[in-house]
Amino acid sequence: SFLSIRISLIALLLPVLAIACSQNNNQVPANSPNSGNTNSIILFIGDGMGSEQRKAALWYSAGLNGTLNMDTLSYAGNAKTASIGGALTDSAAAGTAMSTGTKTSNGFIAMGSSQNTLQTILEIAQLQGKSTGLITTTQIPHATPATFAAHISDRKKMIEIASQIIDKNIDVLFGGGESYFIPNTEIGNYPAIGKRTDSRNLINEAVSSGYTYVYDRDSFLALDTESKLKVIGIFSDEGMTRPFSPTLEEMTQAAINILEKNPKGFFLMVEGGQIDWAGHANEALNNMQDTLDFDAAVNIGINYQSKNSNTLLIVTADHGTGGMSASLTSTGASDEDGPYNMPDNTPFYINWSTKGHSAVDVPVNASGPSSELLTGTFENTFIFDVMKLQLRQ
Repeated sequence: SFLSIRISLIALLLPVLAIACSQNNNQVPANSPNSGNTNSIILFIGDGMGSEQRKAALWYSAGLNGTLNMDTLSYAGNAKTASIGGALTDSAAAGTAMSTGTKTSNGFIAMGSSQNTLQTILEIAQLQGKSTGLITTTQIPHATPATFAAHISDRKKMIEIASQIIDKNIDVLFGGGESYFIPNTEIGNYPAIGKRTDSRNLINEAVSSGYTYVYDRDSFLALDTESKLKVIGIFSDEGMTRPFSPTLEEMTQAAINILEKNPKGFFLMVEGGQIDWAGHANEALNNMQDTLDFDAAVNIGINYQSKNSNTLLIVTADHGTGGMSASLTSTGASDEDGPYNMPDNTPFYINWSTKGHSAVDVPVNASGPSSELLTGTFENTFIFDVMKLQLRQ
């Protein structure tokens, strides 16, 4: 009858309406368009880069009315960063929240607080046949990159993390940390004695399994990124030394050139890792310069995404560092840095309230598929939810 047809239609529509209603308040839609398995993700993480770090870098480079590259993405929101057990997260817990969608305790790398292993977005991408890459200005086995490719309950165990990363078969690895890849019976290129006590030389193992190894600017620039490559580039014994060479911008461009050869798409994480280190040291100039170096790398991602609409581009931070604040007026405080000049010579000052992390929400900017979900304020785990949606898991 007509009545039973209407009842059937209403029953059919109810799930659709429920999905539509759930899409606000930062819910991932249960059944989204844009299917297909060629999607890519580029995730930029400015370690320790809260909104004040961005403001200071903007003033220093472009003045009050300027714009950073990362400000030009289509959508903007803010992520809450608290970890399990306290408001102040570290990079391990915040990285894990973004890489796995699960909150954990500080110090834990892609493990839950009960030491259960958590699948990462990089691992999901690999299961789909996508290429993967990790780039950092710190050590490759440092906390943030580690949360995408290793599983361990202590971020300090960087020797074990290096083993797990090498065993993960990631297509592009760029950063520092040579000492964690070579045995303590060998001297590296930088030159420092290795830290490994298991006699493994992970660089030699990587080369034996088909990786191209580069270790300085010249060998990096000689890479033939037009051919199919797996590359490991280690440019320092610990974190890379300033000024970074190759630059984060150059490493990002080379990685994209290599990874985009895969017709199934790719996942790439790029970390501006020493923004955080400058924050801990309360070094305003290094903090601003590292943020601008990071922003130049973001521009490479923007250019790629503008030509590849099935790429999701996200720029965010794991937490703020230093309790930094940029101000047009001097407080006269003993720990104040400045004055620094904007391009039009307007002076400004940098103040610090801590040598540690700060519990501020961090900015999130995004373009590409599902980026419209990253508006308002949400938990940092939601970044994983949106990336997973992009991979259609």
